[in-house]
Amino acid sequence: MGNMSADEKTFIRKQRGSFGAVAFGSKMLSFLTAAGMMSYMMENTEISGDAARAIMVIGLAGAFFAAFILSLVIDRTRKKSGRSKPWIYTGIVLVAASTLMSLHVPRAAVGIETVYVGIIFFVWCFGMKLLLFPADALLAGMTQNAAERTNLASVKGVAGGMAVICTGFIVGSFTAPGLQGGDGGRKYVLVFTAVILASMLLGSIFLRETYLPPVPDSQKMSIKECGEDLKAFFKDRYFWLLLLYGGMLMFAVSVFSFLKGEYAYWVLGEPANADFVKAVTYGVPPAAYLAVPFLTGKMTKRQCALLGTTVYGAACILMLVSLKMRPAYYPALVMEGIGSGFMWAMLWAMEPDVFDHVDHFTGRARAVFPVTVISAVIAVGASLASVVRQNLAALAVNPGKLAETAAQMAGRKPFIALEFILIPLAVCGGLAVVLRFYRLDEEYPEIRVGLDRRYEKER
Repeated sequence: MGNMSADEKTFIRKQRGSFGAVAFGSKMLSFLTAAGMMSYMMENTEISGDAARAIMVIGLAGAFFAAFILSLVIDRTRKKSGRSKPWIYTGIVLVAASTLMSLHVPRAAVGIETVYVGIIFFVWCFGMKLLLFPADALLAGMTQNAAERTNLASVKGVAGGMAVICTGFIVGSFTAPGLQGGDGGRKYVLVFTAVILASMLLGSIFLRETYLPPVPDSQKMSIKECGEDLKAFFKDRYFWLLLLYGGMLMFAVSVFSFLKGEYAYWVLGEPANADFVKAVTYGVPPAAYLAVPFLTGKMTKRQCALLGTTVYGAACILMLVSLKMRPAYYPALVMEGIGSGFMWAMLWAMEPDVFDHVDHFTGRARAVFPVTVISAVIAVGASLASVVRQNLAALAVNPGKLAETAAQMAGRKPFIALEFILIPLAVCGGLAVVLRFYRLDEEYPEIRVGLDRRYEKER
């Protein structure tokens, strides 16, 4: 900001603050779970468990598919308020209305109750997607400056860290008897909903999407045009690299997370220092995100991502050492937080650059649509990690006699812990290979010049 005027500096600070507020709310969305929503809607109904599970599966899948299709419309939105903001407002209205309507399910026949709950749940899930996808795509519309995109990725990470801290306090206050525990209940959902919607609404009001390329006449909504949108991204090598990077990153951190916090006793055979682990969990990732702008002043995004991968791999190695030298567990936690922060920040910072790369060759500007694809791949990575974690953890269960359980589990723990460490370590090697082919940092300046020239002509 050294050469900027006071007004320009104020504008950028306001943009970053507003973007951070929206990112804070969107990061809290994952803690307002679908299971929590269903739990209190079913408290006074006679809906069966099978019907509830069917509603959840159909509602979640249907809402994602509907939002995926709508993302093509969002990308073509050009309002005075922006591309994403009008749809974030729509999501706020849908989530608020569906949450209020879910408080009192009408007393009627079971079939009517089931239909009512199903409709409300679908609207709620769809509203969530309209909050999440446009919010994730905001970074591409905030600026065309590659360095500022990195700064905004740092803001997004810090906001996510603050969301984790806030969530910890909220969840901790809803564990008393009578409040349906920490996994659902009216007060739990209502408090989360209020905090999320307030932060996203306030952030959106002051946020401006300054970089919205014009929509050419050819960018219509026919099936053929939508198919070309999909084809364009899957023909782009950098988009494939983003998908691989995001999916593998989510898989690695999800598997490794089994070894953190409350699982220290399971891995090390001794209780962890709870205060230290909490300080690392809450403090290290935001600190890593704050360091990102300073690193990228001297490094490319690819180099910063490689640094994060190296630090994360070193954390895995230290965790291996901790199986024999237990104190090594604590620096491993610190390095894991640092490496994870660098890698996620670079994923977010690289996304809009890749979108510009596709736009450069196709003449069709998009942001929300590719974000939905990346989100789906990241969800697949998390699901695969969950399967791996469950299968490895199952090895510690002894179906035999109780007298033999302790001895058998003691023998299996080192092997299972080894797998939870070696799998993320191997994935780090895969991430390094993927990043080796990411050369967009060198190509981007020329692409930016070409895009600016084309947009000037189209205006």
